[in-house]
Amino acid sequence: MVSAATFHAAIVEITIGSLTLAVICNLFCLQFAFSIPYDRLRLSENMLLTMDRAGFMGALLGSVMMPFAIFSGTLSVSGNPAGSELLYNKFLYSGLAFGFWTSYLIGRIRMGSEIWKSKKTNLLQVITSILAFTMTITVASIGGKIVRNESILDLMPFWLPINKTVTTEPIISALLLIIGISSIFIMYKIDYSIDRKN
Repeated sequence: MVSAATFHAAIVEITIGSLTLAVICNLFCLQFAFSIPYDRLRLSENMLLTMDRAGFMGALLGSVMMPFAIFSGTLSVSGNPAGSELLYNKFLYSGLAFGFWTSYLIGRIRMGSEIWKSKKTNLLQVITSILAFTMTITVASIGGKIVRNESILDLMPFWLPINKTVTTEPIISALLLIIGISSIFIMYKIDYSIDRKN
């Protein structure tokens, strides 16, 4: 029988690989709305559409696999995980990563490839995917700290405060929930206003 740690490693590789593909493709999709000074990096319209589709599918696959990675990672932790600051932060950053990727996917599904034609929505999609990927890499690094006491972010000159947790009050949690719901509502309103202009 396959152990939870082995299953978790396989799921994480699929998740990180898919989301890395999504971010790289999204960076190239900047060319839909912004001119690139380097001719070697300039892509044709068909290639940019392919990048858009590949980025979308990478984000979709990674988002679908992320809950499996989260739960298999929890099962693979040895000992009692209760009271672990690292594990708490892993869940916190996992929620942020999943929220950012979901926001990216909702925008892409609602507006289609036309989302890249506007400079504002183009930048919004790219920034959202970069923030989502940053949260995802942070989650993976916390997992490395838990299992091996090392991570790829150890190479960075700075480190996020993942060894300490911040317990928020219920009012602050409710406020963050309202902000999240408002963000989804704003995205739908942007879509509606663009449809009316067209």
